[in-house]
Amino acid sequence: MEKSSFEALIDVIRVLQTHQIQYMLVGAFSSNAYGYPRATKDADIVIEYEEGVLKKICESLGSDFKLDPQTGFELMTGSIRNILTYYPTKFEIELFRLGKDPHHQVRFARRRRLPLPDLQIEAVIPTAEDVVIQKLRWQRDKDIADVRIVIAVQAARLDWSYIQQWTDQHGTTELLSRLRFELKV
Repeated sequence: MEKSSFEALIDVIRVLQTHQIQYMLVGAFSSNAYGYPRATKDADIVIEYEEGVLKKICESLGSDFKLDPQTGFELMTGSIRNILTYYPTKFEIELFRLGKDPHHQVRFARRRRLPLPDLQIEAVIPTAEDVVIQKLRWQRDKDIADVRIVIAVQAARLDWSYIQQWTDQHGTTELLSRLRFELKV
């Protein structure tokens, strides 16, 4: 029986947990955990990469999953990624290798395990502050919409000085200030 895309993602998360591969579910799934759910066409996972880890993941998942042997390179942070596709639904899971970007290192160290109602599983995700920081950095429309929602829902619980430290470094402080003003936070 064919699995849904979400069930395929749950399988990937379970494989990571079973093999004790350090990971962090990011992107829409992490912002959904701190705000309101939105639809997404893919999933993004940061993994602590070491030789053989991708082979181990693929072997554990079975033939419905295919790993694109071509690596991609994300310019903003210098991240290397591989795309894992669940072929029955064409759902893509981007596996980003944890790189040397200073914020990515700190964000990975601060990650936490939380229940994700959308997936009905516990998974490791970044903190709400780190979701805000990274999505401000991307500045795509969907990311700014996610930031608005996370701030609106989490405002009283956010560590604003931590966020400010990173937005100063990334040059996104003005954008953050504008969003906070619009949201009256």
